[in-house]
Amino acid sequence: MIRTLAAALLIGAAIVPKVHSVPKPPAKAGATAKIGQWNLQTDQLSANLGSGQFSAPDHVTLTRADGSIIQADRARGNYKQRQAALFGHVSVHDASGTFGLASAQTANSAQPRGPATLTSDELHLDDSSRLYDASGNVHYEQGQTKVDSQTAHLNDATHELDLTGKVHVVRADQTLDAERASYNTQSGDGTAESNVLVTFPGMTPSIATPRPIIIRKPKIP
Repeated sequence: MIRTLAAALLIGAAIVPKVHSVPKPPAKAGATAKIGQWNLQTDQLSANLGSGQFSAPDHVTLTRADGSIIQADRARGNYKQRQAALFGHVSVHDASGTFGLASAQTANSAQPRGPATLTSDELHLDDSSRLYDASGNVHYEQGQTKVDSQTAHLNDATHELDLTGKVHVVRADQTLDAERASYNTQSGDGTAESNVLVTFPGMTPSIATPRPIIIRKPKIP
């Protein structure tokens, strides 16, 4: 995804304004670009080819033939540093279910993965250090798995996913609630802390203590 946004700036000369011929009602000029398998649409896109800074102050939409789509109210970043930030009604729907992340590709690699969707108020990506942060009404959904939290931090190099703030995980008929939870997408091991409530079929253990508990199953993707 960060590479997609960066590529848009590298081919800035190929962005062609759309001018609507109908004078009334007035319409905004738009910009479109073909970036590999992605089609980018936005109203304004500016970049500094020297520093690498870019900004798209209006709604951004990227679509792919397989049905994948990325949307946000605005975006900014630095394509030379391979960094980007998406703001406002961020939605990332990935048909492969991996989002191009090594963590997603190694987790349960023997099992087929269906489409996945991530939504949040903000999404910050640092592709150089492979650090990814979502904040504000974070929601992840794939198949029978749903995850909600206020923040999510993924280190794609160490495969560590940290969730904080009203963490709620549903996997089929199993649930986990906690204030904080961590999960290693490679090993499948996880921990949960603070007011932990875990439900399995036929049992509902509640541990309202500051001590973390080890959660090995169900796995959180």
